[in-house]
Amino acid sequence: MKSFVDVGARARELGCRVPVVIALLPGNFSTAANAGEFRYHPATPYIRSAWQRVNMRDEGPSGAGFGDQGSGVSSGIRTPAPNPQPLAPSVSTNVPLAVFFGPGLLLDAPDRLTVALAMVLRVFANDPHCASPRDVPLDVVVERPGGNGCACVEYRGDACELSELARAVREVWAGE
Repeated sequence: MKSFVDVGARARELGCRVPVVIALLPGNFSTAANAGEFRYHPATPYIRSAWQRVNMRDEGPSGAGFGDQGSGVSSGIRTPAPNPQPLAPSVSTNVPLAVFFGPGLLLDAPDRLTVALAMVLRVFANDPHCASPRDVPLDVVVERPGGNGCACVEYRGDACELSELARAVREVWAGE
């Protein structure tokens, strides 16, 4: 586990929506010079659609208009763009899938953490548009309680083992 940029501060710096509960972040969120440089993992729109099917809303910085690309699924949930001109995010196989979990998720519905990770697993294990389920590049960014920054759990491995990440997220929330 390593430290990660303060997601809220970075989002404000870039002029983006600040996630509080759960979000799909660009894989280059901490290094992009501006929101126009955001690069998302190719699985992002499929995971966003899977989350929508279980009534989870992605609070990511550029969720508007990107979530349903290529999936053919829409739950009718729409999130406002962070500014009048929607961002045009791009896809890159050179960035990991980045998932943010804020303490708001812990307070709101702690079981949603497991559901969110299960949807990621489902997409990687079953969707032909995604990379091999045995080679999942995933960064789980967790906001520490009390405004003490964020931690990042870098995972590179089999999608069937993603459920173990829930334990790591809960450890961060517990201050461990």
